[in-house]
Amino acid sequence: MPSIQEMGKTLLSIRSHFNGLTKTEQKVAQYILENAQDLIYDSVTELAEKADVGETTVLRFCRKMKFQGFQDFKLSLAQDLVKPTDHIHEEIAEDDDPFTLSQKIIGTHLRTLEQTRELVNEDQLNQAIDVLTEASNIHFFGVGSSGLTATQGAHSFARIGKNSIANTDTHFQAMQASLMNKGDVAVGLSISGSTKDTIDNLNIAKKAGARIIAITSNARSPITKLADIVLIMVGRENPLQGSSLAAKISQLAIIDILNVAVSLKMKSEAIKYREITAKATSDKLY
Repeated sequence: MPSIQEMGKTLLSIRSHFNGLTKTEQKVAQYILENAQDLIYDSVTELAEKADVGETTVLRFCRKMKFQGFQDFKLSLAQDLVKPTDHIHEEIAEDDDPFTLSQKIIGTHLRTLEQTRELVNEDQLNQAIDVLTEASNIHFFGVGSSGLTATQGAHSFARIGKNSIANTDTHFQAMQASLMNKGDVAVGLSISGSTKDTIDNLNIAKKAGARIIAITSNARSPITKLADIVLIMVGRENPLQGSSLAAKISQLAIIDILNVAVSLKMKSEAIKYREITAKATSDKLY
């Protein structure tokens, strides 16, 4: 546990409020005080499991500490613990020259892809390929940087003739989710696995009868609880590193694997639709 001199304002606040917490809330507080540096990468589900309490206890603890929720708490904690250069990139040092920066950043991207390859589960991948091949409609759900990946996912599947949709407006997402049917597939993208809008809209899609595929870096997170199929990618980032490009590359790698595999299962049909869509956009080029 850090000494009082080493504690930031968030940890000091927890320590000062400790005796006023319930016994289960104290278990959460104790775990945070002892593991603060690692906690900024955890989901609410992981913290609850590690502290041996329910998720509602974690959320109640956060509200009692005057935070809006778990993510708001993690952001405050990260501001206390993360070095200024870590806001940009974990491995960057202030005195790095441009060439060193390039080596470190590209190395991080390569390691992310290597680690993602190791985490691909063959059974879950095969299930995802099968349901996407048979899907009547594919809806990609994501917000923020994951919304950009969702758009790319819809674009890549549309090119092989699959009716694919991605909308980054969460109200439109909710409406589209409510109109999904059995035979449709909803692909949810969330690096943290805790993005409320994405999870809420996936719940709507599931109630409408759609199969749910989750692509996330967090195997123990809320999104995995509602998913029928879970594909894990690597995207470890603290709350101050939103829109991590390494994480987006990892997401895109999973999307590309699915797209190529579905294309192979569709065989000549995928080639036909690639030609049709290519001709449709050919006159847009000089």
